[in-house]
Formats: sequence, C-alpha cells, structure tokens
Amino acid sequence: MKKTLKIIIIIVCLIYISIKITKLWIKEYTIVYKINNYQIKEIYNKKNNTYHMITSNNKNKYIYTINHNFHKNKKIIKEIKTYKKNNLICIIPIYKKNIEKNIYCNLDNKQVSNDYLIKINSKEFNSFIKKIKSNNIIVPSTSNTTKKYKKIKVYQDNILEDDIYYYWNYKGLYILDKNNFKYQKVLKNDLYDNIVATTIKNYYVLLENTSVNGIKNIYYYDFKKAKLRNYSLEKPLSKETYINGIIDNIIYLTDKKEKKQYKLNIKKEKLERIDQDETVYITYINGKKKELSKSDFFMTEQYFTNNQISNKEITKSKDLKISKDYYYYIEKDKLYKVLRYDKKHKILLLELSNIKEWNIEDNRIVILQDDTIYTYSEKVGLRKIFKSNELKYNYKNIYKIGKK
Repeated sequence: MKKTLKIIIIIVCLIYISIKITKLWIKEYTIVYKINNYQIKEIYNKKNNTYHMITSNNKNKYIYTINHNFHKNKKIIKEIKTYKKNNLICIIPIYKKNIEKNIYCNLDNKQVSNDYLIKINSKEFNSFIKKIKSNNIIVPSTSNTTKKYKKIKVYQDNILEDDIYYYWNYKGLYILDKNNFKYQKVLKNDLYDNIVATTIKNYYVLLENTSVNGIKNIYYYDFKKAKLRNYSLEKPLSKETYINGIIDNIIYLTDKKEKKQYKLNIKKEKLERIDQDETVYITYINGKKKELSKSDFFMTEQYFTNNQISNKEITKSKDLKISKDYYYYIEKDKLYKVLRYDKKHKILLLELSNIKEWNIEDNRIVILQDDTIYTYSEKVGLRKIFKSNELKYNYKNIYKIGKK
C-alpha cells in the first residue's frame, strides 16, 4: 500500500513539473472557446505578457487586451455578464483570477469606448454603471480643477502617479508630475524651433541645436536624481540630425547631412557610429531589425515602427499612428473622430474639435487641441493635462511624457 502511494505521489509530481516546464516554453498561443452564446478567441503574447481577447456572438464583437499575469493559463474567462438597453449592449468578462474588471460596449453594433459614452452622456450607459457599482468596475473620470504654475495651468489631479510631463520653454524645461512642479534652466540662449528631444526611462534628453556649427552638446535631465547633466560630443552632429527611435533603451540618431547613423547610450554617455562605411543602415519595422542600403535609407526619414501597415483602408488615412498593439487614426466629419483599429474592427475612442497634433505613447494617445494637452487611455479616458498660450503658436516637439 505504501509503495503504491509513493508511486502515485511521484506520478502527480511529474505531471505537475511537466506542466510547469511546458508553460516556460510557451511563447504564444491562440485558443477558441465558448461561454454562453459568446465565442472567445484568446491570443497570448509572452513578449508583452498580454492576452488579446476577441469576444463575439452573431451580432456584436468586442476586442480588448488584458495586461495581467495569469501564469500562461488558458481560458482565462469563466463568465460573461451582458447588459442591454435600446441600442447599447455591454459585456463584463469575469476572469478566473480576481482582477480588475472592465465593461466593453457596442453602440448600434459598433464598439465605442466608455469615455465616449460618458462624454455624450448616454442614459443607457449611466443606467448600467448604477447597476454594476457592486462589481467595482472602474470607469473613466476627469477633473477640471487647475493649478497655475508660472505661465501654464496644470490639471494636476488628472496626472497619473507614474507619469512625468516635460514642456520645453526656450531656455529650460517645465517638469510636471502628480505631486510637484519644477522649472529647470538648461540653455543660455533660446532654442525656439528644430528641437531634437526624447524621453527614455527617467531621462529627458535634448540635443542642443542652437549653434550654426551643429549639435555639440547633449543635455539630459535625470528625474530620479533631480539633476541636469551635459554630455559634450568629440565631433559635432549636423543640424539636420533627427531621432529614428528607441530600442532597448538606446537612442538611434541619423545625421542626414553627413549620411551617418549613430546609437546613443545616454546612461554611459556614449555615442557610437553604426552605419557600415555608409553602406548599411538600420531601421526597425514591426519590432524587427532591418538593414537598408544608403539610397533606400535616405529616400525618406526613417522612424522605427512596431506594426506593419497592411490594410488598404487604413493606409488611405494620412493621419495614422501605430503602437505596439494597435493602429490609431483620425476620421474628420464635423468633429475629429479618433479610432483604434484591429483586425478589421474599429473602435471609436473619442471625438474632439480642432486637433492640431497627436501622437501615441505605448497605447496612450497624446493630443494637442488649441492651447491644451490631453491624454487618452482606456482606463481613465480623455483628460486635460496642461494649458499654455504658447502652444497656440509653437508646439513642434516641445512636450513629452516620461516615466518615474
């Protein structure tokens, strides 16, 4: 009897170990299963540790992404709750783990964001929210309270805890976060336009472009240490230098005039030329490295992308942005409609008038409307961040988002 028990225990242990080992090797998978009258397509991506979900029935489809560690477990949804009133149908997926739940809605059989429903004051959506208060569903919210700092108005309550907003102001930098505002002087002379700047980790990086001789100095502000540092180059870059993108915390630069490409490790204060004697240059498409000839590389400015554009309908849009998970683009009618696009499925995120400029940071949208910077994310919706009269006239590359 004891021997039999030992064998059973060994077998159970081996099965458990084999399951764990199998999970370690799983990089991605796609599985389809049903709950009630919904078909769920679950796509796991190990690199981003995300679950891309497509939940559909005969009339409606809901697409969303879950950023949570389920330890590569499959079939993460155990139940789907449905709410229907007039032309609005919403679902709440219930997961096998007790994680934050979200509501996803279709208006007239088309998916729209919760923030959009709040902004149009949908009575049906408001009714759903009252019903599901006990489910601890977080819905988008915003504040219109401002604090004045020097010549700008800041919506401090709307800033997320981990975010830092940098705003260039000729000689220096406004640094705005959830708890503090600061001004850091950087230059002696005004740098008004042709600003070459980026953020990486907790650094704000500026290539000084005030001299007619080109870029001699690189300034970087370390948010954690609250210190400004200056890195002087042995040989100046031309004023026609621009930033290709950032890969693994390395900044890639191209000097169009000299036909040279570099990578900059700001932490080590090291600038290294990477083009092979002006024969091979590097770009990144869909997150993958690609080598180009000199003629191909300099046909246009090269900016690294995370997704390839393959859909004909989307490529028609002149105002398209790409993130690591989705395409975003704008349709203009009476208002600017910002949409997210995934696998032939559009989601209306927001509507605004007079969008002057917009960009994507991860899966967050940064928008300039008139003199005001907004951000949009699925969780908190559309929020005003700060307002400055100068943004009416000058805004190219002068505002950035960083992380603490």
